[in-house]
Amino acid sequence: MSSYILIFDIKSDWHIGNGQEGGAYADALVVKNHLNLPYLPGKSIKGLLRQAFQTAIENKWFGDESTLATLFGCESAGEHSQGALQIGSAQLSEHETDFLLENKTAIKHLFKVLQSTSIDNKTGVAKQGSLRSMEIVVPMQLQAEITLNTELVNFQKWLKDAITLITEFGAKRHRGLGQVTVTCQKKGDA
Repeated sequence: MSSYILIFDIKSDWHIGNGQEGGAYADALVVKNHLNLPYLPGKSIKGLLRQAFQTAIENKWFGDESTLATLFGCESAGEHSQGALQIGSAQLSEHETDFLLENKTAIKHLFKVLQSTSIDNKTGVAKQGSLRSMEIVVPMQLQAEITLNTELVNFQKWLKDAITLITEFGAKRHRGLGQVTVTCQKKGDA
């Protein structure tokens, strides 16, 4: 069993939605933990990693389709298997969390509201009723722990190669949100 720390160095504002509305504040809120702090859910990280590994395998960087099934499991007609990776949510560092809990008024500065509207191509005027607002999170660094519950000799190299393919995440990523650089280190290495 090997553990690694993924470091998400988020370069732009970002949004991972919680599926709820915030009334007059925003039409779409971000996911927050029990301390009211933003985080990147493990399920989202698993999807990012799976896509990165799939792209790397399709481009013959390493492994094959069985590597995907081993790491991430599979769900197909009548079959379900658990993958060898356990992926935790990405959180702020313990030091940053402690600071924010001691200075609760600072938490509000982690969030902003982004407003957008749809413009009519013919008139150049905003379409009626098209104003939307989305809560977003400012750039920051988050860390997640992943654990490999089997022995794969080349996994650390594969992980380091695959994560270079993760450059964006979340909503509106094709409009500049969620720009990220992901790095990793073996747990315990400094």
